[in-house]
Amino acid sequence: MRNPNAKHINFDFMKGIIPDNYLWLASNIDMCCERKGQFLFAEWKRIYEEIPVGQEKLLKALSLNPNCHVFIIDGYSDETGTEVNRVTRWYKRKKVVQGNSVEDLKRILVDFYKYADKLSVVPDKV
Repeated sequence: MRNPNAKHINFDFMKGIIPDNYLWLASNIDMCCERKGQFLFAEWKRIYEEIPVGQEKLLKALSLNPNCHVFIIDGYSDETGTEVNRVTRWYKRKKVVQGNSVEDLKRILVDFYKYADKLSVVPDKV
């Protein structure tokens, strides 16, 4: 995070705007990368930190999209440093451990970039 003092956004203002789904709220995702129409999403959680139910539903739904690569990273990255204890990929509703270190995460990111770079479909330039 560029600003370690940045506050999290409180989405409670959304409660009730959909009468049939009172608790429908926005969710944040900690990390998002794009390359040639492929998207990598990652949510960082400290050890023993639970993923909220709504966020879990969002991440599972994203994992079903063939252009989305979804990861959960057990660890942290802040002003004190970066620690990665486990990297798990959500793939078609299954969780598969992909690594357990910062170096493994770097490899995953490079592999994603190389995979996307090989694709022949390139979205219109923005």
